[in-house]
Amino acid sequence: MKRMQLNRSRVIGMTLALALCAAVPALGQVEFTFEGYAAYAPGTDQAGATMTVYGIANPPVSVPTPIPVDFASNQYTVAITGMVVDTYVFNGVAQTKNYVFDGGTLRIYEDAIGGGTAGNYAAPATFTDGTLLLQAAVDDGWTMDLNDPFGFGQFSGAGIGTCDMNGGSELGTLQAMDYPLNDWTFAGTGIAEPWFPFFTVPAGYHHLFGVKVIFPYDPTPNEDAAWGDVKNLYR
Repeated sequence: MKRMQLNRSRVIGMTLALALCAAVPALGQVEFTFEGYAAYAPGTDQAGATMTVYGIANPPVSVPTPIPVDFASNQYTVAITGMVVDTYVFNGVAQTKNYVFDGGTLRIYEDAIGGGTAGNYAAPATFTDGTLLLQAAVDDGWTMDLNDPFGFGQFSGAGIGTCDMNGGSELGTLQAMDYPLNDWTFAGTGIAEPWFPFFTVPAGYHHLFGVKVIFPYDPTPNEDAAWGDVKNLYR
């Protein structure tokens, strides 16, 4: 698994990709989106801790997707395991927390609404008992930055990194649609510590944690064409 180097230009590029996908969904099927929670063992804010994330796709905000899905018949869940905090830095002056993670596996599941098992945060196995659609290896160097700009003692922020698709029943679908398998953007969105009554988490979890998995670039390749060919498209 390769070490991801988050230089300034790459961070800017990922940020622009996130903004573009959020602002212009009409461009095509672009991302998987989940809303969920993260837990850390043995605890938060320490190097060596392992992060686990579970989430559920919320249909109104989960489209468009890179591959066809059926929200009317199925529930879609994400399970992220094995991400280990390589470094953790707290800046008491700036009130920031920076985490860098190594490793991890991201899996997306499909489970029938009728006859299946709905995702239940008190029973993590319910997130992984459906059909494994896609699996990805999270690249080393995934970074999460939280801050407390108002001094309330509640930190929130986001995370950014990449992952490489390597398994699941729909891996072939990605390939057939000309999607690359490597360097999908894996973003953590709306990450926040609990702050009652505004932000709450289920028992055993430590952060609110949204997940976006975004294609690396437009899967439709460019093709050379004469101006006459272009005009013929509109006739």
